Amino acid sequence: MRLSPASWLALLLTAASAAIGAWTWSHLPPGGGVATNYLGLDGLRHVGLTRAPLWALPFASLMVTLGLSTARLRQGAEAAVLPFDMTLIAVAGLLLVTQTALVGRAFDPAFNVLRPVGAATGVLLIAIGNYLGKARRNAVFGVRTPWTLADATVWDRTHRFTGAAMVVGGLVLIALALLLKDTAAVGVAIALCSAAPPLAGVIRSAAIARQVQRG
Repeated sequence: MRLSPASWLALLLTAASAAIGAWTWSHLPPGGGVATNYLGLDGLRHVGLTRAPLWALPFASLMVTLGLSTARLRQGAEAAVLPFDMTLIAVAGLLLVTQTALVGRAFDPAFNVLRPVGAATGVLLIAIGNYLGKARRNAVFGVRTPWTLADATVWDRTHRFTGAAMVVGGLVLIALALLLKDTAAVGVAIALCSAAPPLAGVIRSAAIARQVQRG
């Protein structure tokens, strides 16, 4: 598989994530790790320390990078090469920031991981949204609805709309990540600002298709 420059950059970010994990592992005191506090499927609250994320995140970054790099080589993906490449880099960058935030929590259990992750997710939304409108109709990347796949005009207008919505969502998310201090509130903000733009794009594609048919 011949990798693109974007894939190599994403792999470099993945390697940086792994290096940070290795450094943290060697510098944590015996028994140290990332503080966890979550409600398990058994209905019980689980509290403790774990080092698993220090390796899990670089591994996830590697799998995502290789998966997206393989998808980029599929026939038709060349119609969306710029947003595809930006997605590769932005996702690897987000996972690197997440890894760094978890390291901060490993050394300070009170550290709010979701605030930097939320800001980084906002940057990801802005980066991808800025290029999404450049994606031409294809079966690999983008807002693939029956209406966008059936008509190039609907595709182009939908992706310009969705890209702009992602940029707005990213800006809002960065502001909320900086202003909100409650972890749960930041988590809700990440979920809403990430899900709303593509969902709005799907809904908008149907409306645009009706406009095109009437026109």
